[in-house]
Amino acid sequence: MKNNVNIIIMILFIISVILGFAIIIQRRIDIGKMPIKHKKDKIAIIDLRGEIFYADVPRAMLKKDVEYYVEKLSSLFQRSDVKGIVLKINSPGGSVAAVQRLYNQIIKMKQQYKKPIVCYVPELCASGGYYVAVACDKIICAEGSVVGSIGVLLQVGNINGLLKKIGVNVEIIKSSKYKDMGSPFRDMLPEEKKMFQDLVNAAYEQFIAAIEKGRNLDRQDILKFADGGIYIANKAFELKMVDGVGDENVAIDEVKKITKIEEVEILREKTSFIDVLRQAMEERQQKISGMTKFIRQKFAFEYMLE
Repeated sequence: MKNNVNIIIMILFIISVILGFAIIIQRRIDIGKMPIKHKKDKIAIIDLRGEIFYADVPRAMLKKDVEYYVEKLSSLFQRSDVKGIVLKINSPGGSVAAVQRLYNQIIKMKQQYKKPIVCYVPELCASGGYYVAVACDKIICAEGSVVGSIGVLLQVGNINGLLKKIGVNVEIIKSSKYKDMGSPFRDMLPEEKKMFQDLVNAAYEQFIAAIEKGRNLDRQDILKFADGGIYIANKAFELKMVDGVGDENVAIDEVKKITKIEEVEILREKTSFIDVLRQAMEERQQKISGMTKFIRQKFAFEYMLE
């Protein structure tokens, strides 16, 4: 019996190693070594789906974290045959740091390579997703898509009351007064709440500044929609949050107009075995309850649609 268990463990180990190597190789292929010669001008289409986040190593193998998109966009901007990019964003947002990382990379690549990038929203572009979108030259939304949720969310839980009811006491030993700030095991102090609020306000002002720069709007016009509300595509167009309402071809045509190139080849990402695994992981992740997600982290600091 013991030998059978050892054999099963060994087989599982070998399978995991092989899968690990396959994932690493596929990731390199995804990012891509580009050919030296290119025959035809291209417009690349990149799908950004789901939350924008920094992943730990195990999750990064199966889920496209922010660094995947940074590397992918960088490689496409560097290609001589890619004359422009359509970034399809279908995202509720993400962590403040990850969203700003992707936003800043797009700004940097645009300035360095002088190539247009147009955002296309097929369904949802909320909070951090919209933050990334305003780095693009144009934003086109599908009719019926939703845009908005401009703002910052910082969630801190408190399970102190529950623990007292079940007779659990947590002793906290710390080096300084605020070292355990945000702990779910005690009530938040008024000055700690102010610190968190200042953090949220600072990130919110960064969001507003990005919209001012990307959309060329006055602050007062931005504040009309930067209240956390969400808007259907036509309303977003009225508020000047986006540049037009249409399908993916409208976004492609916008790239053509900017580049003044009519005949182009559309370059799309190919679905791989790893993509199927990623999809399965995303579907599983969606089944995790909000409480379980909360328990796994001390607090969430996000540009996120809730």
